[in-house]
Amino acid sequence: MGKRNKPVLSKHDLVRGIKELTMQIQMLHRHVMMMDNVVDMYIRMNKDENKLKKYMEDVLEKEKNAQDTEHKQSGRSAKTSK
Repeated sequence: MGKRNKPVLSKHDLVRGIKELTMQIQMLHRHVMMMDNVVDMYIRMNKDENKLKKYMEDVLEKEKNAQDTEHKQSGRSAKTSK
């Protein structure tokens, strides 16, 4: 029988790594929330709520139209078989 190798990572190492990743994700979440708050205050300060809403609706409409035309086109060529 061959000698059994020790595991490279212990359970404690994995738990410590998961806790560290969790803390980093929480810090990123807080940062994203702060940036969201800053953007929201900036939009309100400039009284651009309606302007932003109209812009976003226009963008969504353009994307929808682009997807519709994409789905209408066939992926096959019109060649005839011989």
